[in-house]
Amino acid sequence: MVKVSIYIPTHNRRLLLERALRSVIQQTHSDLDIIVVNDASTDDTRAYLDGLRASEPRLTVIHVDKARGAPAARNRAIKIAAGQFITGLDDDDEFTPTRIENLLNYWSNLGDDANRISGLFTQSVMTDGKSSSPTTDRKDEVSYEDLFHHNFIGNQIFCPTQHLAEIGGFDENMPALQDLELFMRLVRRYGPARLVPDCSYVCYVDEGRDRISKNSKKRYDAFERIMQKNDKAPAHLKPYLFMQLFSPFYGTVPSFGDWSRMIQWGATPALLAKMLRATIRNALVTARGYARKSVA
Repeated sequence: MVKVSIYIPTHNRRLLLERALRSVIQQTHSDLDIIVVNDASTDDTRAYLDGLRASEPRLTVIHVDKARGAPAARNRAIKIAAGQFITGLDDDDEFTPTRIENLLNYWSNLGDDANRISGLFTQSVMTDGKSSSPTTDRKDEVSYEDLFHHNFIGNQIFCPTQHLAEIGGFDENMPALQDLELFMRLVRRYGPARLVPDCSYVCYVDEGRDRISKNSKKRYDAFERIMQKNDKAPAHLKPYLFMQLFSPFYGTVPSFGDWSRMIQWGATPALLAKMLRATIRNALVTARGYARKSVA
């Protein structure tokens, strides 16, 4: 049986972590190397993990005394991963029971194609805990240039562990968009990532959750860092990457300065029309949010 490593960084989310770990422990593929990095939690995460480790031999726990963020936590896990393949799980999300089995089966049937792709990904189930809907925005194959237009992979990829080790893991200096930046390096080196016809990652997006994706300044800074690291990318891709900052998931309203930059970069009329739609949409969503707060 093929061993698969699964890394989970966590910080002060003990109850959510319990749900995430349960979904991993109950996978139909049992040969797992489960690595949880406790990033200096101050709740009862440490006690919970130490108790679980006593009864779950597949679990490795790393307790960190000073919080350094999710990228650093993931890298700690990648360095000790024992599986032939590796993937991740956020501590507030979960897997469906057959996720790992289906990914492994797909990879084993690739044949020679396995040598020309970087990894696999799936659609996700987006839920607020009350209603759910599957994503439909992901391409069958995702190239390096595709990722400037949109993160068609999502937030997790399944790949040979050696791939992540050889590209140096996550950039711990990225203030946001860490997954996107890693995917760019991964597919640039090993080839496109491929979609598995499965919907096995459950992503919780309720508004009450504290997510880095809500911090617009960090995203702007991350955009600049990605462009610096990809300075040889075709110039026409820059405005497409910039547009990702204004997706419905983030909800940032483009400023006058943002519009000026897009025009200066030579954004196409179609892209400017998309930015106009994003401006109206995100402004309306923001206004409704302010209205709800004022009523409350």
